Amino acid sequence: MVHWINVLRRELKRFGHHIIFLLSILSLALLITWWAIFINQSIDSQRMLRIENLETQLKFYAVQLGMDETNPPQSGVLTQDNSFEVISGLWGGGVLKRSLRPNWPGYYIKIRDEAIEELDIDFKLKKFMVFGESGFLALLILLGSFMLYKYIKIERRAIHEVEEFWGRVTHEIKTPITGIKSFLQSLKSGTIPQAQMPLFVDMALRQVEKQEQLAENLLTGFGMRYRERENKPLLKNLDLVEFMVDYFDKHAILLTDARLSIRFPGSDEPNCVEHLWVKADTHYLKIILDNLVDNALKYCSPGLDLRIMVSLQLNYAVISVIDNGPGIPSEYVDKIFLAFKYTPGELPGKEHGSGMGLYISRHLAKKMGGDLDVTSNQKEKGTQFKIYLYLSKKNSLL
Repeated sequence: MVHWINVLRRELKRFGHHIIFLLSILSLALLITWWAIFINQSIDSQRMLRIENLETQLKFYAVQLGMDETNPPQSGVLTQDNSFEVISGLWGGGVLKRSLRPNWPGYYIKIRDEAIEELDIDFKLKKFMVFGESGFLALLILLGSFMLYKYIKIERRAIHEVEEFWGRVTHEIKTPITGIKSFLQSLKSGTIPQAQMPLFVDMALRQVEKQEQLAENLLTGFGMRYRERENKPLLKNLDLVEFMVDYFDKHAILLTDARLSIRFPGSDEPNCVEHLWVKADTHYLKIILDNLVDNALKYCSPGLDLRIMVSLQLNYAVISVIDNGPGIPSEYVDKIFLAFKYTPGELPGKEHGSGMGLYISRHLAKKMGGDLDVTSNQKEKGTQFKIYLYLSKKNSLL
């Protein structure tokens, strides 16, 4: 019994806002239906009451004019009330007219057709006004309910994403610290052979670099969301060839077990470019490459084959980061650049990261005036990220 109560609570917590929204819409529909029927009947009752009043007045005028034997009636609109008219002729019966008996049987009085039309128009306008106002009010209530439902869904999704984010960040922080702590304890106890010391030091350095990258992503993400005005790129003329060679030299430890190849424009020709100047922020570009290389290591190791290709496209230098991994499912290609998004369940046992790296990377690329996009195909395997950077005018001076 307790189990089913807990299940019911969990499902209500999960789908409660959907149920409340549907009940609200159903209640609103029933209320509008009842309201429409009630208002329509009320207006029709008022119309019938007005016609009954006109019939009462008609009887009164017919008796008054028919009893006056000294003043014969005059055909035409009644002077004291233009809703009625006197007509001479044979009596043909009818509900909305009366004969002027006993003295003037050759005349009768009736309610004018124009008065009936004015009455109908008046009540049609009242119906239109009431139903228009009530319909507008119902529409506002419906829109308000829908917007509330939408924002509740967004809030619940945001809470879920943030909870997952902090769970992943906690894992990302704890795992390297555990490795470093184990290494330091072994170092203190003297259980690490001297010959294996460089290997363990390299492993510890890899964990430290991962921690640095995670801290950089968290600080950058915080700055993007809460200090947007302070996050302006320091664009300068950057020698892309020199920067890329230096970057991968410094990250050789992380790529020890990977096959790395770097190709610049014309590298297969004798006149290979020695300098390629772009407008970029070195700090931003380093963060973008850190995230792309880390993703390649995370999803493609062991056996990572990482190819870096620099090409020219119109006014841009394009850095292609190509791996030989499992690829990205097509339904997630458009989502991986969103904050807290990842491809769940595709790589069991692999660390998925915080879900912020690609979101931050594209944002930084755009702030430098470029872009970051992806091409991936699970059938053919492999993923290709392209970083677009504006070419500098300094190239034309060389």
